[in-house]
Amino acid sequence: MSSFNLKSLAHLAVVVGLSLGMTACFKPLHGPTASGESLQSVLASIDVPEVKWPDSQAMMGHYVRSELIYALNGSGSDTPKRYVLKIALSRSLSTPIVDTETGRATSAILNGTLSYTLTSLDGTKILTQGSVSNSTSYDRYQQRFATLRANRDAEIRLAKVLVDQAKTRLAATLSAGS
Repeated sequence: MSSFNLKSLAHLAVVVGLSLGMTACFKPLHGPTASGESLQSVLASIDVPEVKWPDSQAMMGHYVRSELIYALNGSGSDTPKRYVLKIALSRSLSTPIVDTETGRATSAILNGTLSYTLTSLDGTKILTQGSVSNSTSYDRYQQRFATLRANRDAEIRLAKVLVDQAKTRLAATLSAGS
């Protein structure tokens, strides 16, 4: 009976020891950066310049850029810029369900990919680059304006999701070594 308690105690000690050893491996994402600055002030120092979008992407491109500016510097304070974030957007629309009687699509899936490159302010050093992808769906209606509004709402939702993913990746990069 006492050997069972000793074995259990030994197992518990090993588990606790390993757990304590691994706690040093985890760093909170929204804590101070490696330089000691707050992550929010580092993110606020990212400039998102205007982009000349093709006509087919102008509306969603506007949503993406506006969401990025708000996500990076939601305070609206005028922070000195240290980084430049160049973005590119691609989107596609698919209609997987079609009504056999009318020949009209009853739903649509909006796919989007946001590519980004974070550079130093002078553009000489690339800190990170990558892309994030996601999709959202919406219903299509007999009424044209209802379908247009549903499409616009889907674009806004997709823009928010893409920006949230990109912001998380930028935060991870900048918190490790800004």
